[in-house]
Amino acid sequence: MRISRLSMLSVFSVLLLWMAGCVSGYNPVTGENRFYAYSWEDEREIGAETDREITAQYGVYPDRSLQAYVDHVGQAVLQESDLRSPAAPAKFRNSPFTFRVLDSPVVNAFALPGGYIYITRGLLAYLQNEAQLAVVLGHEIGHVAARHSSRRVLKSRIGQVGLLAGSVIGSHVFESPQLTKQVVNLSGTAMQLLFLKYSRDDERQADRLGVEYAGNAGYSAGEASGFFQTLNRMSERQGQTLPSWQSTHPDPGQREQKVVELAEDLSSTTQMTRVRSEAYLSHIDGLVFGEDPREGYTEDGVFYHPEMHFKFSVPAGWSVQNQKTMVAFGSPNGAAAITFQLAQANTAEQAARQFSESQGVEVKDAGQTDVHGHPAYAMTAVAKTQQGVVGIRQYFIEHRDHVFAFTGYTGLQNYANMRAIFEQTLRSFATLKDPKKIDVSPLRLNLVTLERAAEFRTFVASLPEGVTAADVALLNQTRLDAALDAGRKLKLPAP
Repeated sequence: MRISRLSMLSVFSVLLLWMAGCVSGYNPVTGENRFYAYSWEDEREIGAETDREITAQYGVYPDRSLQAYVDHVGQAVLQESDLRSPAAPAKFRNSPFTFRVLDSPVVNAFALPGGYIYITRGLLAYLQNEAQLAVVLGHEIGHVAARHSSRRVLKSRIGQVGLLAGSVIGSHVFESPQLTKQVVNLSGTAMQLLFLKYSRDDERQADRLGVEYAGNAGYSAGEASGFFQTLNRMSERQGQTLPSWQSTHPDPGQREQKVVELAEDLSSTTQMTRVRSEAYLSHIDGLVFGEDPREGYTEDGVFYHPEMHFKFSVPAGWSVQNQKTMVAFGSPNGAAAITFQLAQANTAEQAARQFSESQGVEVKDAGQTDVHGHPAYAMTAVAKTQQGVVGIRQYFIEHRDHVFAFTGYTGLQNYANMRAIFEQTLRSFATLKDPKKIDVSPLRLNLVTLERAAEFRTFVASLPEGVTAADVALLNQTRLDAALDAGRKLKLPAP
């Protein structure tokens, strides 16, 4: 959890004007005019606005060399896309693209309208070479070139704030636009573009374009099948704030075979020889792997934040979602949630007053209190949502020149049952002083060259706590019983 004061972007009112109708526009992939929700100029503006929100919420991975490398590969693939075709109108050919590595362990890549492409450090860890990276980036460029987002928006009319807030928290209690703004640091447009699911036809077209663009850039596009095979072996990750590649890109098993067929067809007319394993692996040597405990971690039922020196308890059996700007817990049945985040106020009382003034919120009781030596303000309230009335127990707590909002939510009919859990959790906030909990560091990928030939399992006999041999096999796109040759490079997680 990297907490920062965010300025919410007010793009929704502008979008309402844009979305009053549809517009006819050029499709660079087909060369035809079709109806879209936005003009290309609108897509560029939406992408730029949402990019600021995405980078603030999820964070850019702090490695300039890696960022530059991914951008270099992305720009090379982009030059072979339909957006850079001489037949494309100048506004497409001249539109700049931005490629970013997000500081998230989730395995994902996605695109925003107008030319903003994102790939997480979590996904980079599972790639084996530059050719695989080129196809993934080409796939996302394909979505932008075919203007899939604008087409999907036209069909679904995704202009309403809060419709997908439940996807972020894993509970229905955040359907209220007012409450959503309090607990989710993304506008409705940003959330919905982030969680937008393309049709299967869109995905097939993006796969074809990704292979075509990467292949025309000289990459051995068939290498991507190894990544899709790995995806097919990975179990769905639970409790993530970014949708995984598996959930937004269906049928990795079928795509594994299809990408080989597409690459074989293209190879008859195009020289596709670039793999560049050494170059790729050298750039991800030292990459943070998994959750970064410096931004918060859970251990034995307690959430610790080493950088900001606080801790609090986590209800037994509840899932934990640790974002850059918020920690959220979900009850096992999904009927209740607790969130912890920075309040944009100077005092606990000011933060409480701001929340109480939210539309649809009715305060039942409120007053000053103390939480383990921290000045605080406690509040009980109810709020009207699209799913019914929600009961809220909230503490605003002052700590180290910050004010934090600690909030429990559930349906009003369930509030009496949850009140004790809310109270116990919210009042557990305390200053973190234990040096052992403060002095922690993330795992990083360590590139090792094998000095002997042997089965893969023999090289992973000793691993950090929480990492299994099967996990590392997936990282290296191999299997436990695979025979590896001397000289091969392995990615091994290490402190």
